Amino acid sequence: MIGIASLYLITGVIFFDRIAMWMSGDAVAHAELIRTLLDGGKLPVGLPRVGSYWEYYPKGFHHYAYLWARVFPLLDVIQVLPVVITSVTPLLLYSIVREMRAEAAMHAAVLATFLFPAHYSHLIWGGYPTATSEMLLVASVLSWIAEMRALPVMLLGALLAHARVLAIAIAVLISWAAAANLRRLRAIHQQLLVLAAAAAVALYLIPHPPDYLISVFRDRIQTSDFVARWYPAILALLGSVIALLRDDRLDRMALSWAAAVVAVVLLADSGPLSFIGTPDRLLLELYLPLSILGALALARIDGDLRLRGALLLALLVLGIISMMVVLESYAGSWGMPREDYDAIMWIKAQNLSDVVVVNLDETGAWIYPITGIRVARGRFTGGFSYSLPGMVIEDPNDPAVLEAIGNLGRRNVLVYVSSVSIRSPGYLPPFAEHHGAYPKVNMSFSPERYDLIYDRGARIYRFR
Repeated sequence: MIGIASLYLITGVIFFDRIAMWMSGDAVAHAELIRTLLDGGKLPVGLPRVGSYWEYYPKGFHHYAYLWARVFPLLDVIQVLPVVITSVTPLLLYSIVREMRAEAAMHAAVLATFLFPAHYSHLIWGGYPTATSEMLLVASVLSWIAEMRALPVMLLGALLAHARVLAIAIAVLISWAAAANLRRLRAIHQQLLVLAAAAAVALYLIPHPPDYLISVFRDRIQTSDFVARWYPAILALLGSVIALLRDDRLDRMALSWAAAVVAVVLLADSGPLSFIGTPDRLLLELYLPLSILGALALARIDGDLRLRGALLLALLVLGIISMMVVLESYAGSWGMPREDYDAIMWIKAQNLSDVVVVNLDETGAWIYPITGIRVARGRFTGGFSYSLPGMVIEDPNDPAVLEAIGNLGRRNVLVYVSSVSIRSPGYLPPFAEHHGAYPKVNMSFSPERYDLIYDRGARIYRFR
C-alpha cells in the first residue's frame, strides 16, 4: 500500500514539475495567502454569515503550508504538499477497511487513489483546503473505529481546514451511529424505517427538486462528463447489493457513509443546506464510500492469490492511465505557459528594489507569491490598485494612466503582459467562474514612456 501511495505521489509531483502550476484560479489565491504569512502579515479569521468571505475563508491549510514554505521555495510547496496530502487519504481509507475486512482493503485504496477522478480533482481546481479537510474526514472515521480519543482533534482539524467537509464528517458519523443502532431492531422494523426515510426524502424533493443534478442529466455534454468522472461507481452498485444482503459492520458503515453524503448533496442542491457549499463540490466526497463498496464487489471474486494479484494489477494500470489522461487533458488549457514561468523567474532574478508590478491578468498575479513583489491586482492579497490594470489594458498612454502610475512613487514600476493575453485574448480557461476571460490588451505602449525590457512570449515594460 505504501508503494501504491508512493506511485501516486511520484506521478503527481512529476506532472506539476513539468507544468510549473496552473495559470490562474484558486491555486494563485492559496499561494498569495501563504506569501502574506511569509511577509509577516496576518490572515483575518471570522465566522460564516458574520464576517466577510475574506475573513471566514478557511486558512488552516495555509498556516500549515507556511511552515514548509519557510524552509522550501513557495512554488515547490504548492506543487508538492497538496499531492502529499491527497496521497495520505487513501492510506487512511485502507486502514479503515483493513480493520474490518482485510481482503477488501487494497482494492478500496486503489479505487480511491486512481480510479475516481474526484480524488485528484482537488489538485486540478486548486481545492487544497478541501483536500486537507477530506483527509481529516477519513481520519475521523478511522478514529471512531480505532482510537475514539483522537476524534475531537480530527474534527477540529477538519473545521480549521474547511468547515464544508466538517459538515459532511458529522453527517457521516451520525448516519453510521444510527445504522449501527438499527441492528438492535428486528429486520422488518429496520426495513420499514429505511423505507420511511426514503419516502420522506422523495416527498420533500417533489416540491424542492435538486436543480444541479437535474441540469446535469438535461445537458448531453454535462451528462457525458459526469459519467466519465463517476464510471467506477458501477462496481459500487454491485457492492451495494452485496452490502445490503450481508449486512455486517463494514457494509453498514459504507452504506450509511454514502447515504449521508447523498443526503447532504440533495439538501444543498434543493435549498436548506445551500450555505454549506455547492452540490458539485459536495458530491466529490461521495467517491470515498463508493470506493469501499466497489472493493466489496471485487473482494467477492473467487480465485487463488495469483488471480487476485492480477486483478489488482489490472486495476492499478487502468487507474494510472486514467489519472494521467485526466491530468494531461488540463495541461494545455489550464497549465501555466512556460513563457510566463520564465518571465516571472526572470523578474525574481533581477533583484530590483522599490518595485511594484501592474499585472494585466491573473497569470501575472503569480508574481507576488513567487517573487514577493506586490502586484496591482491579486486574487486575495498583494494588490495595491484594483482599477489600474483595466485602465492600462484600455490605453496605456492615456494621461490619467500615466499620472496614476507616476503617483505610485516607486523607482521601478513594471507592467506585465502575459503570453496568454498576447497570444489568446478573450481566452476563458477552465474553472474560470471567478476569473473571466483574458483581456485584449492595447499593446501601443509608447517608447517615450515605457521601456520594453523583456519580450520572450510574455512582455515586461518598465515605466519611465
